[in-house]
Amino acid sequence: MSRAEKIAKMATTTASQAKEKSVVSRKRKKARKGVLFEAHKHCVECSIPIPLGNHSLICDDDDCRINQERKEKSRKRLSILLYVGVAIFIIPIILQLMGALT
Repeated sequence: MSRAEKIAKMATTTASQAKEKSVVSRKRKKARKGVLFEAHKHCVECSIPIPLGNHSLICDDDDCRINQERKEKSRKRLSILLYVGVAIFIIPIILQLMGALT
């Protein structure tokens, strides 16, 4: 290994060590200030923090659950209405084409 390669290798290891130390230092400073955040996600309805282990998108509050169920029903109703509306316009066109072909 040449001298230039040794210097380059030492420089990269020093840079990676400095980067690790700075990340740890920032975390320690935040912890001293009492600003240490744990990984979490937020409730879709009320935006309160919930743990990542919770598989649902909403918190355990009944109001949030009821609102989420209402939104789901509304979304399903809207998608069904969309498909029915498109079918209402397409079926007459298909019937006209079939009549023209005969």
